[in-house]
Order: sequence, then structure tokens, then C-alpha cells
Amino acid sequence: ALKRFNLMNQITYDKVMEQAGTNQVLIFVHARKETAKTARALRDMAMDNDELGKFVKDDEAIREILRTEAEECKNADLKDLLPNGFAIHHAGMQRKDRTLVEELFADGSIQVLVCTATLAWGVNLPAHAVII
Repeated sequence: ALKRFNLMNQITYDKVMEQAGTNQVLIFVHARKETAKTARALRDMAMDNDELGKFVKDDEAIREILRTEAEECKNADLKDLLPNGFAIHHAGMQRKDRTLVEELFADGSIQVLVCTATLAWGVNLPAHAVII
């Protein structure tokens, strides 16, 4: 199972890197726990490859917004991921955190959003690429 998880993450990472720095990406996963695991794996791969800078626009204002908003998050995974331009979204999160993620993605501050199908229910967030 771990081998499959790693392979799926590598394939997803390769697809995300095709868009990195230019377009936002939505990644849908099957379960709540998978949102953080997948987002963290992608962020860690970007760190290992020295490509993390591609996921936060070269704009100090956006960097500061992400850092400040991360401090206010109740969800520990979101708090960890947000400063790097990655976010998660699922029904198990507090409404305030979900709304924050939706707003930050809508205004272009978040480059990669890993979510469950919950996001597709009544939320209009256009993205250049969607990975399922």
C-alpha cells in the first residue's frame, strides 16, 4: 500500500510541477486523512527538489498573508501547509478554516489545494488543472 501511495504521489507531483508557478491546481482524494498526507508528501517532494519557491508567488504580501492566516488556523495540518502555498479542504475541518481556504484559493494565494469531494458541493473554485 505504501509503494502505491508513493507512486501516486510521484505521478501527482509531476503533474503539479507542470503547472507550478503559473496555474492553480485542485487535487481530489478519497478520504479526509488523505488530504493532509498527500499535501504534505507533495510539499516535501518540492522541498527535497528545491522547488518549494514555485508554490508561493514571489510576492512578500502573499507570503505574509499565508503566514499570518496559518497562525489563526485551528487545523494543525493546514497550519503546517499554508505558509508553503499548499492547503487542504474536507468536511472534518471547522467552517472557519474551510472558508479561509476557499477565499485564499479564489484570490490566487494558494497554488495547490488537496481536497475531498466535499469541495465540489456548492463551491465554485475555478482551477487550471484538476487531478482526481
